[in-house]
Amino acid sequence: MKKLIFLVSLLISIGVSSQEPSEEFLQKLYSLGATDSTAQAQMMYNKGVALMEVHNYSEAITFFNQVFNYDTDFALAYLNRGICYMELGSSDKAIGDLKSGLEKDPKLHLAHYEMGVIYEKENKLEEAITSYSAAIKLNPKEAKYYYHRGVLVFQKEEYQKAKDDFTVAVSLESNHAYAYNDRGSANLKLDDLDAAIADYIKATELNPNLDFAFNNLGSVYRKKGKFEDAIKAYNSALLNKRDYYIAFNNRGLAKLGKKDYEGAIKDFTKAISLKNDYAFAFNNRSSAYILQEEWDKAITDCDKAISLNVDYAYAYYNRAIAKEMKRDLDGACADWEVAGNLGLEASRSFYSSSCK
Repeated sequence: MKKLIFLVSLLISIGVSSQEPSEEFLQKLYSLGATDSTAQAQMMYNKGVALMEVHNYSEAITFFNQVFNYDTDFALAYLNRGICYMELGSSDKAIGDLKSGLEKDPKLHLAHYEMGVIYEKENKLEEAITSYSAAIKLNPKEAKYYYHRGVLVFQKEEYQKAKDDFTVAVSLESNHAYAYNDRGSANLKLDDLDAAIADYIKATELNPNLDFAFNNLGSVYRKKGKFEDAIKAYNSALLNKRDYYIAFNNRGLAKLGKKDYEGAIKDFTKAISLKNDYAFAFNNRSSAYILQEEWDKAITDCDKAISLNVDYAYAYYNRAIAKEMKRDLDGACADWEVAGNLGLEASRSFYSSSCK
């Protein structure tokens, strides 16, 4: 849900639709009147399934092809051959097989889900949402169908709908850490900060390795002005992922909030060392330098941020402040004008009051 500031994590699980039967089971097929073709189709199908389980998709397809020599209506063979084609990157063939599976068995909800996965990978959001919705209609008890649809409607900025889907997902699968995390992000977008905190905490309790959930939790605490709690959450994120440059940047912002300027600069510098094109960290470090009245260092960082993102309004704004403090009013006015044209209202105010 990439990307959003609060990451929405996407998990795609490919299920296999059958387990290989025993010889005793096949004998029962015969005793129940099954034809030789029925038994042969079943055996070819399950050999294909076994190969899927070890990720040998090409050879699995060979066996699924053989299924249709004995039974052209074997819906699950179309489904799983489609999954194999998807894993091999042949989306058109995969979609074709999944649709064939649905023609043979209109209740094959997993085929709709797998089509949704393909459309999602191709960034065809409306088609993916339609497919997940069809899967839900056929099987309203599967958490992952709601979860994946929720991720996509979140991307469409339909946050209440996303929250509703994540809520159903956790009601069906109470240990779904990712759904709790993403519902937290929906709650954040809906400005329900306490609910967001509760969801992020639940996600981290269910899966203590979710570095991004700790980072998200820290950012909500920071938004509420609870900087110490925010720093603790970012610390947990960094215990899980030592190269998590976003968490270093965000921890720096929390330290900035509690006026620990040296600590903030250290964190922003670490973020930059991990990602040297991270414009946000350069700009944030410039803010710390401004608060320390180190105008030249602030201007240098703003220059770098702007070189990385020419439309970065806040970097122009910060540079203007530093220039004004160095008595370069013309330079400050030029930067405030650019920032104002980029939509930053505070810059327009400074420009109107100081530059005319």
